[in-house]
This record gives sequence, C-alpha cells and structure tokens, in this order.
Amino acid sequence: MKIKNYKNLVKALENEKDNALIRLVYVSNIIVDNKSAPLLFDHIRSHSEKYNRSNNIKGMLCNNNKCFLQCLEGTKAVLMPLMARIFNDDRHDHVRVTLLKTVDNYSFNDWRMRSLNLDDRLWSKDSIQANSPELKKFLPFRPFEWSEWYTEHFLETMRKFDDVSQSYNEDLVSYNIIYDPNFHRATLLDSTLFHRFLLVMVVVLLVVTL
Repeated sequence: MKIKNYKNLVKALENEKDNALIRLVYVSNIIVDNKSAPLLFDHIRSHSEKYNRSNNIKGMLCNNNKCFLQCLEGTKAVLMPLMARIFNDDRHDHVRVTLLKTVDNYSFNDWRMRSLNLDDRLWSKDSIQANSPELKKFLPFRPFEWSEWYTEHFLETMRKFDDVSQSYNEDLVSYNIIYDPNFHRATLLDSTLFHRFLLVMVVVLLVVTL
C-alpha cells in the first residue's frame, strides 16, 4: 500500500470514526542538501512538540539526511489535519503513506517524536547505533522499498529504544539525534602521518640549531 496524496488518504479512512485510533507511517524525500537537513529535521521536531502534546499524538521521526520515515499514532480527528499539512509541506516531496491501520492501543510511550539518525556515516564506534545489530538490519536505510510487514518490524525494533524516563535533552544525546556528537570528519590535521612529519621537522630544527 502506498497512498500518494491527501485525497486518497481521506478515502482510505472514510469509514473510520473521528475517535478511531490510527497508526500511520509515511516516508518522504528531503528537499535540501545534506548540510541543511539536520537543521530541517530539528525544526520539524521542535515545532511538532506543542501540537503532539496537546493532541495526544505519539510516535517517532527518523531520517538519514536523504529521506524521512515518521510513525504517527493518534485519533483520526487529529491526524488528518496534520497529514494535510505534511502533504503540502514543500520541504520534502514524494510523500507516501506506507502503513495505515486502526489499532486498539498506542505502541509508543508518550507524545514525543522519537528520533534517531540512521546515517551510518555519522556514527561513532561507541554510539547506540553502531553497537546495535538490530538496527544494522535496516541499513542501507531505504524505507520506500519496505513492505508493510518490514515497516512494522522496524517500528518494533525502534520501540526498544523508547525510554520514557529520559528527558528531552538527554534524548538528544543518547539517541544521537541529527548527528553523533562524537563524530568529526578526518582532516589533514588529524593525520598521524602529518603529526610524524611535524615531529621530524622539530628534531631537524633542534639538530641544526645545536
């Protein structure tokens, strides 16, 4: 199932009551370069905070700086206006609802949109992601290609990282949202060979001076 627009989403849920609890997953492509994607991701998440809390929406949002996957759980009455805005948001395109079902209970613990960067280039060796064989099964991250079953399997895996005892700021660190804070790109100054060259130059200068 891939619902490509809001009109078809309305049709798919036309027989459900407004108070029906819905689990919805959509994927989309990010329309920004990789340098801007983290800022976009953070902006979307922070602006969702008030709306999700006041409307009892739960779920998670993750990305790999190329595409989003978001799971939303809430009543039909509150999810439909939100999805109308999501379909019309020009910061991403090719929005596809890949999972849509009524459920009896929420599967995530609170209103927060659980966020985990799935770009393995940004993981440090001691990060949660790098040490999770469960997460590695979903790499490379290609949610557009996933079946409904595999999407559900991904959600179940992500629920294991859902810790309600964490504060919002702690979540940023322990879940490595946007980027891994221990990550940095290698430069010439990081090079062991460069450091050895400097050491040799210092020794040569000392010998010449003496």
